Amino acid sequence: MPGFDDYYMPNEGLQEKATKELIDSFVDGRSLNPSAIYICKTMINIARNFDALNAKGRDTSRVMAQLLSWYQELEAKFPAAPEIDPTLAGLLNEAKA
Repeated sequence: MPGFDDYYMPNEGLQEKATKELIDSFVDGRSLNPSAIYICKTMINIARNFDALNAKGRDTSRVMAQLLSWYQELEAKFPAAPEIDPTLAGLLNEAKA
C-alpha cells in the first residue's frame, strides 16, 4: 500500500503478519484518508509490540485489547460501502434509461 513502505519488513511476527493481512483486506477497494492511514500504521506498531511481548513470554492481553480497539475505531470511521441487491441495481439502471 502507498505510504507503508517502512512498515513492511522481512522479519515479521505472526500477529504483525495477521494485522497486515487484515488491513490489506479492509483497504481493498477503498481510498484511505490520513486518519485511516494513521490508524492502520498504529495497528501495525501495536502488533509488533504484541509479537515482542509474546516472544518474551509476557502478558499480551492489554496490547491485544488496544489492537482490537483501534480496529473497531477504523471500522466505525470507515464502514464498508453497502452492497446493492443485483435486482435493485437493475431496476435503478432501468429507471435511469
